[in-house]
Amino acid sequence: MIPVQFKQRGVAMIAALMVAALVASVAGLLMLRQQRALQQLEIRKETAEARAATWSVLQLVRLTLRDDARAGQPDHLLKPWAVPIPEIKIENGAMSGRLTELNGRFNLANLLDKDGQLNPAGVAAFKKFLLNLGQPVVLADALVKHLQSKAILVAGKSKILPLVDVNELTQVDGFSIELVRQIEPSIVALPVPTTLNLNFVSAEVLSAWGPKVTVSAAEQALVKRRSKYFSNPADFVQQLPKEMQADIPTAMLAVNSQFFWADMGARFGNVFLQHRALLDRSQAEMPTVLWVKRIY
Repeated sequence: MIPVQFKQRGVAMIAALMVAALVASVAGLLMLRQQRALQQLEIRKETAEARAATWSVLQLVRLTLRDDARAGQPDHLLKPWAVPIPEIKIENGAMSGRLTELNGRFNLANLLDKDGQLNPAGVAAFKKFLLNLGQPVVLADALVKHLQSKAILVAGKSKILPLVDVNELTQVDGFSIELVRQIEPSIVALPVPTTLNLNFVSAEVLSAWGPKVTVSAAEQALVKRRSKYFSNPADFVQQLPKEMQADIPTAMLAVNSQFFWADMGARFGNVFLQHRALLDRSQAEMPTVLWVKRIY
């Protein structure tokens, strides 16, 4: 028979071991929480630094476009802003930037006029643009129906609002995700109708605005810009066959750009942020930031 005092000692030892195990568990849990808290603080710090770097790149891009506008020269591929900023190493991180010119694309807002009504010339141009890319014309009719279905009443008059994003096309009958990705490099959804910058426009987009202008004729006319950019629309028109010169709407042609995408990347530690901003250089000396969105 085990004496009572030995039983009490055994119970006390077990209790002491349980308490020690409990204390060790609590200490381990507190240490783990502390480590996680420190990690979160580090991530927040790196995120804040990445956001600050992104904002710095955006301001640098805006200043570059402002100074370029002051020069009053045509916009073309050899402009300093057209060269992407490679990743630049800075303290504790790196940042990069890129400007994408948008007046050389088919602007879906050109399907409408400034009053929010359908623009027959724009609709016809979009149909030919689809044909130039080997796509069915009925897609243009489907897009027109989609736009009309979203019309709103303003002062008792129906007004159609332009698309806010190219990806909205996936909501239109016939526009699959694959199709939108295929034509996306040639189109853009801007808030207002725009002209075409001849120093950036593709032959497929340019041909769309001239009923009789073929893609091959547009390509041949655009060849000149490989050696010398167009200084004015007349320089381009003279490159077209004479029978096509009167067919191109000169009011749609330009050699300057107003809208740009600014893509900004920043990397700090384990944090990488990439944002895109839409810049409008048409209303003020300093480009206006219409929106900024995170894309990664």
